[in-house]
Amino acid sequence: MKVSVLETGKLPENLEKKFGDYPKMFSDLFDELNVPYEMNSFDLINNEFPKNMDNTDLWLITGSSFGVYEKIGWIDKLKSLVQKIYNMKTPIVGICFGHQIIADALGGKVEKSHKGWGVGVHKYERKVNPEWSETVGDFFSGYVSHQDQVIIKPENAYTIYGSDFCPNSILCYNDIENPVAISIQSHPEFKKECLEMIIQRRIGQTIPKHIGNEGLESLKEKIDNPKVFKPLLRALRVI
Repeated sequence: MKVSVLETGKLPENLEKKFGDYPKMFSDLFDELNVPYEMNSFDLINNEFPKNMDNTDLWLITGSSFGVYEKIGWIDKLKSLVQKIYNMKTPIVGICFGHQIIADALGGKVEKSHKGWGVGVHKYERKVNPEWSETVGDFFSGYVSHQDQVIIKPENAYTIYGSDFCPNSILCYNDIENPVAISIQSHPEFKKECLEMIIQRRIGQTIPKHIGNEGLESLKEKIDNPKVFKPLLRALRVI
């Protein structure tokens, strides 16, 4: 499987030194899942966009601290790229910001949620039952760090998992059993210690103390990163 990572965010320098950048974290996740792959990455923030669209089996859009609604050149360019990839029917998977920008590019609406920050471990419930979701089950828990959400999903999207806090947690596109694109609000690539450091860095700054403390406490709970990510790849028929 040839994976092209569209890198849309950077972690603070001390975190990148410890855990790697987003492409490295996804590389570690693929290794953990025993999924064979070749990986290229593109630093979109520095306007490094792919020139060859044909040599990729899977496009992967990472998380980011940016908002998809920000008027920034590379974000607008990425939206056009998402539309092009989707129309080519090449599989796309989006994570957090990637989840949001696929929805925005294909006709949905993303904004800062009035519910505020979601951080720590969140649990999601299955809303419909495509065959590929059976190995995930009726619920899964994942690591989150976001205040933006997909408020209105595109017409061609199906909500597979959601919660009261985040109703559109996993979306798939075009066909519920054989999607062209699939996306997830949580971070299957994060390690517990990485998210813990992110929350601690932001608590009392951008994240209110009570929400941050609850998020840190929730990190004691079990999460389902490997269990949830592999079925997304199977749904896209890339493994």
